[in-house]
Amino acid sequence: MQNTLNKKPLGLFALIMIAVVSVDSLRNLPISAQYGFSLVTFYLIAGLTFFLPLTWVAGKLSANYPSTGGSYVWIEKAFGPAFGHLSIWLQWVYNIIWYPTIFAFINATLAAVIAPDLETDKWFILIASLGFFWLLTIIHCFGLKAVSWISTFGAIVGTLIPMLLMTLFAGYWLLLGNPSATPFSWQALLPDAHSLKNLAFFSNILFSILGLEIICMHAGNVINPKKTYPRALTLSAIIILFSIIVASVALCVLLPANEIGLINGLTKVFDTFFQAYHIPFSAKVVDVCIIIGGLAIASSWMIGLARGLHVALTSINAPAWLLKCNRREMPARVLLTQAIVYSIILCAFLLFPNINSSYWVLSALTSQFALLYYVLLFIAANKLLRQLPQNTFGKILTVLFPLIACSICVCGIIAGFLSPEQIPADGVIKYETIMIGSFCLMIFLPILLINNKRRKSKQ
Repeated sequence: MQNTLNKKPLGLFALIMIAVVSVDSLRNLPISAQYGFSLVTFYLIAGLTFFLPLTWVAGKLSANYPSTGGSYVWIEKAFGPAFGHLSIWLQWVYNIIWYPTIFAFINATLAAVIAPDLETDKWFILIASLGFFWLLTIIHCFGLKAVSWISTFGAIVGTLIPMLLMTLFAGYWLLLGNPSATPFSWQALLPDAHSLKNLAFFSNILFSILGLEIICMHAGNVINPKKTYPRALTLSAIIILFSIIVASVALCVLLPANEIGLINGLTKVFDTFFQAYHIPFSAKVVDVCIIIGGLAIASSWMIGLARGLHVALTSINAPAWLLKCNRREMPARVLLTQAIVYSIILCAFLLFPNINSSYWVLSALTSQFALLYYVLLFIAANKLLRQLPQNTFGKILTVLFPLIACSICVCGIIAGFLSPEQIPADGVIKYETIMIGSFCLMIFLPILLINNKRRKSKQ
């Protein structure tokens, strides 16, 4: 049987598209728009203190350690198998919690196309989310080339084009002399009492620009990885940060921040604009593009995580039936197991009185575990990069970037425990209980496993 992984199907353009579709999610725009125009300041802070260090660190590590497994391999090399397993656990946990939010976003948009009354119907969101997740799981079993096509098509049609359209609409709206829906001033760029009250959203602003290193999971399938990865990461970072800031600002121009729903904010913007110019059908076309983009980002993370998890499970001699790949060299059984666990987690939507509440809680939990994972990644990067020959400037960045990024991640974790004003007063205790309880549980489990593994090793 010919090994399809030896065909090296991923080049520079494919990597950029996978990175863009993995990070540059339309789903994140309504959350960042809650800050109004001060979102620009928050994104610049997050970009300089987190995104820039992540891009630099991922570029250096992928060039020097170009092997399938990505960040899992880096952390394992730095601290040993136990911490490698902890990293893949954290990455898996924050993704499995994140999946319901992206599919809720996809299906709320789908509801806007077929029947707007279904946008807040929990059963519709649940059933449609399960259907899409299992469909993508089956598609992934057909090989990495299919994933590359989904990412490329989704990045262009489902992410960049809707962002561009929204930006053009906002510009056209202002050129006609219409006022901005969110009042603009230089003072509006600075955080105010409203921004500080919603400081919990800052963890999601950080979350909206993380994940660039996911493309490093495919290092074994990349053409000339030592040159390709630094270029792909740099170009992707520029595209992502610019487009997400501009599109978020455009959203604030077209709709007041307090009217932007966390799930249906985008569809409402396009509906409002096209209705104003008497071409309502066009909104349906854009909504279909948004659905494509959402499915593409979900696809990118699903396969990247499954491949990293497969590498980790192989290293601990997991059951052979779970590790077996199909004839296209895809970890089909890991993908199927992931789909089963996701199906159980998705039922969390039924615990809350409305979709927005459950959507926010799952988003906040996702950010918490993701940022904790990045603390571990940056500490590992510091250790590995100090072992490489570098000039004086490189040595300074090796210390400075991980230190700054770890500090901002800790700030984001703390901010995530604060309840935003969208959570009603009678739901704050429930919110805090779920946040603190879930955080402690998910941290306790891997620590227990690591201690057990160390004890067995000593014996």
